[in-house]
Amino acid sequence: MIAVRGNKWGVGSGEWGMGRGKQYPSPHFPLPIPHSLLALFTLFALFASAVAKDRPEEAALTGRETRPASSPAPLPASLPASLKAGGSGDRSFRLNLPPLSYTGPGAGPKSGSVPMTTYQSRSEVKKLWGEAEDLRATGAAESLRAAMSKYEEALRLLQSAGKAAEPGDIAYTLHQIAAIAESLGDRRQAINYYKMALPLWRAANDRKSEVGTLTQLARVHNSLGDKQEAQRLFEQARLIVQASSLLRTFGDESRAASATFDLAKIYEEQGQPQQAIEQYQKALAMWRVAKDSQGEASALNSLGGLATRGGQFDQAVELFQQSLPLWRAAGDKRGEAVTLSNLAYVAVSQGQGQRALEFHMQSLSVWREINDNRNLATTLNDIGNIYVGLGSSQQALKFYEEALPLRRLTGDKRGEAVTLSSMAGLYVDSGDLRRAAEAFSQALELRRLIGDKRGEAITLSNLGFVHQALSELKPALDFYQQSLTICRDMGDKTRLAGTLASSGEIQLALGDKAKARESLEQSVALWRELKDRRRENNALAQLAAVYSALGEREKARETYTQSLSNWRMPRPPGAIYK
Repeated sequence: MIAVRGNKWGVGSGEWGMGRGKQYPSPHFPLPIPHSLLALFTLFALFASAVAKDRPEEAALTGRETRPASSPAPLPASLPASLKAGGSGDRSFRLNLPPLSYTGPGAGPKSGSVPMTTYQSRSEVKKLWGEAEDLRATGAAESLRAAMSKYEEALRLLQSAGKAAEPGDIAYTLHQIAAIAESLGDRRQAINYYKMALPLWRAANDRKSEVGTLTQLARVHNSLGDKQEAQRLFEQARLIVQASSLLRTFGDESRAASATFDLAKIYEEQGQPQQAIEQYQKALAMWRVAKDSQGEASALNSLGGLATRGGQFDQAVELFQQSLPLWRAAGDKRGEAVTLSNLAYVAVSQGQGQRALEFHMQSLSVWREINDNRNLATTLNDIGNIYVGLGSSQQALKFYEEALPLRRLTGDKRGEAVTLSSMAGLYVDSGDLRRAAEAFSQALELRRLIGDKRGEAITLSNLGFVHQALSELKPALDFYQQSLTICRDMGDKTRLAGTLASSGEIQLALGDKAKARESLEQSVALWRELKDRRRENNALAQLAAVYSALGEREKARETYTQSLSNWRMPRPPGAIYK
């Protein structure tokens, strides 16, 4: 299975859901929040008194993150080599992330040592940033933790400098700690650090970086299911971008295109595709005038993603194919690999499994070349999903097994849980139920560790199914009941209805007829509300068996007859209906 990741398409993470077949997550467009003209004019007034300063390019990013949407400025020669190397000019995935402030902190004592001069302090912070990025570039979980320690040391040094420290330097360091925490699956810690960075970006008068942190913070809230807070943050970021665009100096097409692209990206995040398309097209035209090939590729890639979401697959392929040679001409390996993955996604959507494999195999070699183990693991998992769809279970398992240690190496707990669940699904298909239960149990621990409630509910249901198949009814019922609690909290009516039906079946087998009746009646009502006739009929048939066991024979007959009458009978050949 392939699913959307962030604003990129192609390399995704599917779920394996028992009782409902393979799960194919669909893109979610949250409800838009109305634009506030008053807020816009207020922000315009603020910007009139303090225009945001442009900052140089930020440090190399990890995972699927890419360079900011702005045209990168040359880096000062004094910076560590690790801060100059790597990365991509791809603007189609991440909005602007906070760039480095190279002015450095002011003088201040380092804990436990003789107070340093301004020059020593600045040099020490730069050194720590460089060491952190060198560690971060490996993608391994232990290296990420070591990188976080380096940033934390830099933060202590900056904070000890007091008023002499640049607020932008502190904000940048906080943002990087947050980004690493997010990569390691600690989204709550990430939220705390992103929030700490926001007022410092404002103090530094760096609106571009403020937007980057606001947007990333919104994404984290969105992933935790807090849609309302995510929308509030996206709206705040959008108003800043709109206001700053009004004050932008005319004549610099590339920078103007970057601001327009940023606005499009926020519209896309907010679930307003038409507005996003309009802004992406404007950015594309401006980047073409500026002869900025990476900007042009980014806009094409983002338009391709929106076309894919809208089911316009032929148009999406055309847009992705246009961006591919631009990435290659610019030597942007990351942009190339992601676009190949996007083309693979579209091929899967069109039922072209073999063609999708060809694109994924090309992207695999690029991920290996740039040593991006996180995206390498994700692509291996996607290839496994395609082989499952093609009926080649052994080939699928081979790719899952190759992906799993890479997931663990990079600390990608969510990805590890996905791969374990995919492997467990294959074990179920092959009848190896004990091994399936073990894999699902490992996935459950990871889901809980990262706070993935939806994934936890799915995995609990899967464990319920496996134990039910093993005739271990009491453990099965316990797993179903735990899943029910989460489904109710989340308002997931579809999964709730299915799990109630499974619970009712077990309750009847255990002799608890009253509970079975209650569960199945709720299931029937939910399937009816959801207008899922097939599943409603199945639940009605189960409910009829419960009524029969309770001695309510007439009610059992009526319910069973109702389940049969709901089935749509095919028309006989040549039949005429008036």
